[in-house]
Amino acid sequence: MLLLKYLIGYVGIGVVVIFHELGHLIVARLCGISVEIFSFGFGPKLWGTKAGKTEFRLSLIPFGGYCRMKGSDDLQRALETKSKTFGRSEAGSLFSVEPYKRLFTYAAGPLINLFLAAIIYAVLASVPVNVLSTPAAIVTVNDYPTLFQNADSPAYASGLRSGDLVLAFDDIPVRDYQQLEELLASATRESHRFTILRQNVTMTLRGKSDETGRWGIANLVEPIVGHVRSESPEERAGLKAGDKIIACNGQRIANNYDLLVALGNRRETVLTIQREGTERTISFTAASKEDGSGSFQFSLQERTRIQAGASFSLLRGTSTALRLLRQTTATLWAVLRGSTTDVRQELTGTGRAALMIGDIATLGLESNTESGFRSLWYLLGIVSVSIAVGNLIPLPAFDGGQMVIAIAEMLTRKRLSPRTYWVLQLVGMVSVVLIFLLMSYVDFKHLYLVKLKPMLHK
Repeated sequence: MLLLKYLIGYVGIGVVVIFHELGHLIVARLCGISVEIFSFGFGPKLWGTKAGKTEFRLSLIPFGGYCRMKGSDDLQRALETKSKTFGRSEAGSLFSVEPYKRLFTYAAGPLINLFLAAIIYAVLASVPVNVLSTPAAIVTVNDYPTLFQNADSPAYASGLRSGDLVLAFDDIPVRDYQQLEELLASATRESHRFTILRQNVTMTLRGKSDETGRWGIANLVEPIVGHVRSESPEERAGLKAGDKIIACNGQRIANNYDLLVALGNRRETVLTIQREGTERTISFTAASKEDGSGSFQFSLQERTRIQAGASFSLLRGTSTALRLLRQTTATLWAVLRGSTTDVRQELTGTGRAALMIGDIATLGLESNTESGFRSLWYLLGIVSVSIAVGNLIPLPAFDGGQMVIAIAEMLTRKRLSPRTYWVLQLVGMVSVVLIFLLMSYVDFKHLYLVKLKPMLHK
C-alpha cells in the first residue's frame, strides 16, 4: 500500500512537471529555439520518436521530465576556444536569439503551471460536490475546557446546553449545522432567537454573541464510526463502520468531543463499542505521528448533501491559484528569513509530497471515489503552484535564474560571457544538489518518524 501511495503521488507530480516542460517547448519553438529532446521521465531512453527537430522520448524513471534546448554545443565550443563571446551561434540555439525571447521561454514553464492550477480550480468549482450537512446539534465549549482555548460560552450564558438541536434562528429554519454557522457569522450583536429541541421538548431562547461575534458553540456528532482506514491498527483490531462507541479508555462517550478528550495523545486505546445490540471491547495501538502521539485512522459518520457547482469561471479559478501563489511565496520567504520554527512543517521534498498526495487520494478513494479524485486534483493544483514558485527562485539552474540573466542582458545590452555563464550554471547545479539533499533529509526523517520507527519498535 505504501508503494501504491508513492506511485500515485509521483505520477501526479510527473504530469504537472510535464505541463511545465510543455510550456517551455511551445514558447521555445515560437521564439525560434530548437528543442532537441522532450522526455517524459528521466534516465535511460525506453522509446523515442522524432517530430521535426525534437525527439520525444519515454525514459526509464517515469516521474517528471525535461526539455533540452539547443545550445550546449555553442557553450562547449566557446569554452574550448576561451572566447569572450558566443560568437556565431548555430541557428535555433538558445544563444542565437534575443534575451527577451529567452525570458519568455523560461517564464513559460511557471506560467503554464499557474494556468493549469487555474483550470483545475475553475473545473472543481463548477462540478457538483458532496458537502457536510450534519444536524445542527451543538455543544457549548465550556463543557470541554481542555479542547478549546477560550472555554467561555456566551451561548451557555443565554441558556443553550450541549445536546440541544437548533431548529431555527430568528425564525429562519435551520437545515444543518453548516447553515447555522453561516447565520451566526452574519448575525449582529443584538439579541437573537433560537428555537431548539431539548429532550423532545421544543423551546425558544434568546441570546447574543460576545463583542467579537463569538458564540462559544461547536457541532455535536454522534460517536458512530463512519470509516476505518484499510490495513490500519483499528481495522486489524476489528473496528467497523457502523460501530457505536460508548466508552473509550474507561470514559463514557456521548459525542465526538467526549471521544477526543478520551483519546488524548496516547496510542494505546481501548474502545467499548455497540454492534447489532451487542457490546464488545476493542484494543489497539494507534499509528504514530512525528511527535510520537497517536494518529487515529478512523472517522465518525457524517451526513452530506449534494451542492450544485457554480458556472465555469476561469476568473474564479485564477483567483484561487493566485491566492495559493501568495501563500506559497509567503511561506518560502518566511523560511528564507528564518522566521519559521520548524522547516519540516513548511518545506516538503518530492518524496514526502508524493506520499501526502497518495495518502490523501487513497483515503478519499477508500471512502468515496468522487471525493478521492477531487482531493487528488486539488492537491495537484497546489503542486502546480508550488512548482511555479520553486522554479522562479533566482538561481541559475532554475527558470528564475535564467530569467534574471535575460533581464540583466536586456538592461545592460551586453551578453554574458561563456565562462561567466558556465560558472553560474555550475553554482546553480551545486545549489540544486544541496537543496535536493536537504529535502531528501526532510523526507527521510518524516518517513522514519511516521512509518519506519513504529514498525521497528513493534
